[in-house]
Amino acid sequence: MAISAPGDGQRVATGWSGPVVVEVAHGATVHDGRLGVVCPSSGYEHHTTFSAPSGRVEVEVAPLEAPATDCTATAELDPTAGAATAVEPVSDPVGDPVDAPAQGPAAAGPSASVGFSAWHRVAFTDARISPVFYPTVRDGFADTAELVFHLSAPTDVVLLAYDVARDRVVTERRAVLDAGPATWAWDGGKGNRRRASLPTGRYLLAAVAIDPVSGHSVAVIGSTEIARRTITRRIVRSVPAVQAERSAHGACATGVGEARASLVCRGTRTSYAELSAVVRVPRDARLRAVGSRNEKPSVDERPGRVLHDLERLSPRRARVSLRIDGRRALVVDELYVEWSKRVQQRPVAPVPGRAGIVAGEVTEGPDGWLVELAPRG
Repeated sequence: MAISAPGDGQRVATGWSGPVVVEVAHGATVHDGRLGVVCPSSGYEHHTTFSAPSGRVEVEVAPLEAPATDCTATAELDPTAGAATAVEPVSDPVGDPVDAPAQGPAAAGPSASVGFSAWHRVAFTDARISPVFYPTVRDGFADTAELVFHLSAPTDVVLLAYDVARDRVVTERRAVLDAGPATWAWDGGKGNRRRASLPTGRYLLAAVAIDPVSGHSVAVIGSTEIARRTITRRIVRSVPAVQAERSAHGACATGVGEARASLVCRGTRTSYAELSAVVRVPRDARLRAVGSRNEKPSVDERPGRVLHDLERLSPRRARVSLRIDGRRALVVDELYVEWSKRVQQRPVAPVPGRAGIVAGEVTEGPDGWLVELAPRG
């Protein structure tokens, strides 16, 4: 006889209740036997009897609710009915030997056993993901993408960020997670380097584990988007608000009117006249350029240069300057600085939702991770 299911060394899922398949060689009409399943590490124990009139029987057992690695199923047949009984010779009254039933314990029937184990299946349920986030803005809102899921059993998990446009994994992390809810917050960086430069676009976040029962990888995959928006603003300061300075040497002059300033330089090449102003800018602003709106008097055809300069004095203050040198005259209407600041648009659904969860498979091959999404529809 033999036990064909579960197989020797097989892994079954917790909650498994059989059947245990006992194969009995054909011979007698009916085979009666006993089946025992025990898992010492979990305290599981189940015993039952069975009959196999056809030589094969499937026996249901009580569910294995707890995981265990030391389970054993043992089947044993009763001694076959009608089998020859062992005898030993004795003497009759006249001295002739005769056969008589042997005295002693009855012979045990055939038996078989297999070892197997019970494991929790690994599955990802109740999955959600952030639809869009802005990793360059650190104001506490939508700064990271969150992949949220519920894990059916404790297991080792690989967390991946996958660049769809460039078909490559940009972040890979490993973690040991307990059963229950879990959240992976991705800041859009490469590996452990925060604020790494990743282009805008679509990315996949995936959590991958190996199911110990089937031996196959299982995964949850969500789609998110890195979004950045840059707004450039021009701050204009009118000329009456600026201070005019002249070099100690040379013949440059500066005159300030109600709406504009006239700078006239008649000196050597090292002579200059300058207008400057201190302007306020946002703390995180990027200073891009300084410029002016000016005109050269038509009567002035002499050569010369107009120079602009921008200097950051503090996180919120900058100095803008305009200088003319050489043989030149200039009428300045306004002096300004251009700055830009990344600002975030409030996403339509800032809370992670189920809309971004996609079907597919994640497997690890010799060349790295492979992400295959299921066709839509």
